[in-house]
Amino acid sequence: MTIYTDYNSINTLKTDAAAINNAIKNIILTPIGSMPGKPTFGSNINKILFSQLDDISESNLRIYITEALATWEPRIIIKNIKTKRMSEFNKLIVTVEYAYRDKGLLLNDRVNINLTN
Repeated sequence: MTIYTDYNSINTLKTDAAAINNAIKNIILTPIGSMPGKPTFGSNINKILFSQLDDISESNLRIYITEALATWEPRIIIKNIKTKRMSEFNKLIVTVEYAYRDKGLLLNDRVNINLTN
């Protein structure tokens, strides 16, 4: 088990799915204005977290996610943003399907994010 790893170069850009999935979650779950030094980093999904789960809030959620990822995650091309409503638990599952380039290959992946009111 590796406990510590040195970077070979701090200029290398990680393009694997795990790094991109982590970045997507960080961008979406960070409220705009909450990060010192980067006042526009994040998304506006906190505006709808405690609202009624309906078609309008799901549409707004897709818009907020698209805007945030277009601004802060240049490594991906968003293919689709799906939402699945679980009203009995007041929960929304968001799936972001995207494409990214790794070592010259265009690959597809997705990340799931659970949002609970």
